[in-house]
Amino acid sequence: MSEFFRDRLRRFTTSVEQSDTLTPVQRTKVVREYKKAIETEAPPRLVLIGEAGVGKSTTINALFNAGQEVGHSRATTDRAWAIPVQEVNGSHGTLEVVDMPGLGDDIANYPRYVALYREVVPTADVVVWIHQAENRMVHLVQQALTDLCGSHPELIGRLVFGLNKADEIGPHNWNLRANLPSPAQQAELGDRERDFNRKILGVLPTWQGRTVSYSARQFYNLTALFKEMMYALPEHRRWLLEQRMDLGDFTSLVDRKLLQAATASTLAEVGPQEPGPAQQVRELGLRLPDAPRQPEPQEGPSAPSAQGPVTEALAALSQAELDELLADSARLAEFVRRVEQGDAR
Repeated sequence: MSEFFRDRLRRFTTSVEQSDTLTPVQRTKVVREYKKAIETEAPPRLVLIGEAGVGKSTTINALFNAGQEVGHSRATTDRAWAIPVQEVNGSHGTLEVVDMPGLGDDIANYPRYVALYREVVPTADVVVWIHQAENRMVHLVQQALTDLCGSHPELIGRLVFGLNKADEIGPHNWNLRANLPSPAQQAELGDRERDFNRKILGVLPTWQGRTVSYSARQFYNLTALFKEMMYALPEHRRWLLEQRMDLGDFTSLVDRKLLQAATASTLAEVGPQEPGPAQQVRELGLRLPDAPRQPEPQEGPSAPSAQGPVTEALAALSQAELDELLADSARLAEFVRRVEQGDAR
């Protein structure tokens, strides 16, 4: 167990043991089952699909390692097609990552790759299909989705589509100081997202997600991508992924003067400065995120207080409901996550 999870368990145990809303027997069971979930639940498995060079490794690094090198991994082998499964040690725990090949531009490879997808994709908790934002060629992706989900319709809800390298999209004038797309790029990214969504819905009309443009290299829009991954995960496994989240800090790449100007107060309260940074922000039509501000879902949620929402929610259950929850450690862990985060979706 990683130090992150040991600390998490210690704080959770202390808070539950100090609660006066649960009986001693109930407190013991809650702590035991929560500890069991942390120690025995298999790590989340992410299947990444995309061409070489679209930024699959960089995406994992940005979501779970926050700048650490991706080389800290132990290679194992999936029995199907000997596809490598990387057990990546993120800063908040391990996860399994299966790096699948993209369809490429050679139609001769298509039957083999689709057969490969049919073997491996059903083993995923969530499938992240990464496409380069500037690449409008989606016809092979559409065909693969038709062939794959036609025989496995249950996979549709696990699909997440990301358009990486948003910083490289035309007209290639990313605002390096603000670490944000220029207005022209923002408009183009919006068009790309809508176009990609339309094409996916054309072959998967029951898909309910949304395409997210982002930049793993610039840590841009990672929260939106992570949210889509959370919602695509089976509900009882969401807590496993959320507790491993360690997003790259978007603001670390923002010019310090711009950041200070944007976060000292609201832009409306900042007086005109010529040609100061606040005025530059206004002219660019940019809004920097408040800082310090945790992404939502929150990173590494803290344990509840003695009279916190988790123990109160548990105490509000009927004995039958509590017994049912304590009979499934994974459901208990997900219950804790939902109460702490107020996640109603």
